[in-house]
Amino acid sequence: MERTKLDLKVVDIHSGKMTWVTNDLFRDISPVWSPSGKEIYFSSDRGGGLNIWRIPISADGARSGQPEQLTTGAGQDVDIAISPDGKRLAYSVLKLNADIWKLPVSSDSGKALGEPQQVIATTREDSRGAWSPDGTMIAFNSDRTGDMNIWVYFLRDGSARQLTKGSGGDFQPNWSPDAKQIVFFSSRSGNADIWTIEVSSGELKQLTQNSSLEINPFYSPDGDYIAFQSDATGRLEPWVMNNDGTNQRSIANMEVSGHFMRWSREGTSLIFRSPNPSQPGLWTASMNGGEPAFLVVPKGGAHTSLSPRFDFVMDVVGHKEMWVTPLTGRVPEKVFEFSDPEIRIDYPVWSPDGKWILFDRVKPQGEDIWLMENIE
Repeated sequence: MERTKLDLKVVDIHSGKMTWVTNDLFRDISPVWSPSGKEIYFSSDRGGGLNIWRIPISADGARSGQPEQLTTGAGQDVDIAISPDGKRLAYSVLKLNADIWKLPVSSDSGKALGEPQQVIATTREDSRGAWSPDGTMIAFNSDRTGDMNIWVYFLRDGSARQLTKGSGGDFQPNWSPDAKQIVFFSSRSGNADIWTIEVSSGELKQLTQNSSLEINPFYSPDGDYIAFQSDATGRLEPWVMNNDGTNQRSIANMEVSGHFMRWSREGTSLIFRSPNPSQPGLWTASMNGGEPAFLVVPKGGAHTSLSPRFDFVMDVVGHKEMWVTPLTGRVPEKVFEFSDPEIRIDYPVWSPDGKWILFDRVKPQGEDIWLMENIE
């Protein structure tokens, strides 16, 4: 199941001509014109959470600049209203309770062996859990203190430690193989870029400093490289760089989608989802160049997780059902869903020993109204 495309277009009411304002794989919704007609405000998850963005529009309806992020954090920031003088913006913040759970599964088939268990839970959003290499810790992003930051949860005693602080929104942490570093993406510098943090000292380092989006980073098995997604070419593509941020480069002239990219077991190639018109699905691209190769069409949308033995893919269908797809070509099988129709499932991740699937359990919790002033 491929993700529904949600982008913005401007329509000339006289000629009927339609012009793309956004044309990518982010969720761009609820557009509102500024009173001057020179900007469009909209909600988008292109920076991690579903936040408020605006984009300049020329007289012919075409975009005349890059999108600018106005709100940060987890969101969900929706229902935009602009004051007649264009100086104030009202919007709703939908409250979500996201907790991190785990499901026992067979390492031989990916099928569920029991009921899911709650692991990390607060009244706020705790999301996008990542197992440490030895399976004893979980890195995750949480807004439990107000800002969306990176935390570490210790399975041995149930304690949690905050790693990053400050506004901007820190998302999707992933461990280095030696567990000394965590890589994540954040808009704390005003743009979605790749950052690392030293687990012991808390030292932060910004690895990308471009005007383009750089998101969803993952360390290579040897820790020497970091893979990430970048739209520097005008669309999201798979990129790699050295672990110190040098030698940033695209490794495939192919559009990439979804939240996760994975390394091959040997660390010589990337595995990623692409909406390629000729064959959408999972593809692999070598670090050494050459044409990307098609792998399989998994059952699911955007949360590809490979089993430790690289024989299964776990993903989510419609944010409701967890499915496992064998890479051998056998038929995918449904693994689990909650009986409550309001509950969403997101970000499934296989444990290092193959016995658990970590995932987000998300449920709506109402909404608040917020006001921004002096937005011009």
